[in-house]
Amino acid sequence: MVLSKIHEGWQLLKYSLSFLSKKPIFLVPIFFSWIVFATVVLYLRYYFQFPASIVLGLFYIYLLILVMSLSICSANIMMLEFMQQMESGEKISFSKAFAEAVGIDFIRIIPIAIIWSILWFIIVVIRALTSRKRGSGKSEPSPRDAARTLGGAESGPFSWLGLGLSMIEKLIRMVVFLSLPAIAWENKGPFSALGKAFGVIKKHAVQFLTTYTLTGIAALFMAIPLVIIFALDESGVKFSDLFWTVVIIYEGIVWTLGIYLEQMSTGMLYLWHLKWVQNGSVGELSSVPKPDLLDDVYELK
Repeated sequence: MVLSKIHEGWQLLKYSLSFLSKKPIFLVPIFFSWIVFATVVLYLRYYFQFPASIVLGLFYIYLLILVMSLSICSANIMMLEFMQQMESGEKISFSKAFAEAVGIDFIRIIPIAIIWSILWFIIVVIRALTSRKRGSGKSEPSPRDAARTLGGAESGPFSWLGLGLSMIEKLIRMVVFLSLPAIAWENKGPFSALGKAFGVIKKHAVQFLTTYTLTGIAALFMAIPLVIIFALDESGVKFSDLFWTVVIIYEGIVWTLGIYLEQMSTGMLYLWHLKWVQNGSVGELSSVPKPDLLDDVYELK
């Protein structure tokens, strides 16, 4: 029984990957959110001056994290709107999805983004307090340093605590992503959407944990070239600024694909759950045919 549920989680990831080759437009909103993410990270790295008041400084950092959270949630809402358009037999409309993402849906995601950003902020503070890396002053902007910063190479050496925080960070993010379909597709409020997300996890915990694990493994595989490049860099190998610029672009692609896989996998799990509920909420999830956006097998209400 558990193996079949794991297989269902694998199906969600496999479908997400195969679907991307047919509809790459799904990556566009997320890539723009990466630009916001990268801008905030590099601003903090090079230009942010911590004020005399610690409380005020932490508040500024929290606001920047909130901006990133809202940007990612809005981008994912657009992607989910694309999915709903396909499910309804409509042609994908970027402008219509954008209007939804910056309209009433944006109002609904604000409380979720605030909760997410608070938890994200706490993790950032814990990382800062436990970091073994001690820098001296601001770094000078350069393609190399920007690439290493965005790739996480400047965050200090590996630690089990850092790994644990990353796992918690990813878990929180995927719970948030699982709540967004309830807003985009069912017009639920933020707290009702979070409740629905936890309900789906409770009913299909193994499938959720499988997608959590497999998307993490996929991210690790995509990061292997970066690990090799950073190791060569630290060993003394010199790369040109053009090379580091390409690395930054690759990091943007990896980040975008990672967010896409997490949102698409959780979105498809949510869609599968809706079908399961429509069929009486009995039996295993696999007793209901897996949703396929390209086949229009299910129309959202």
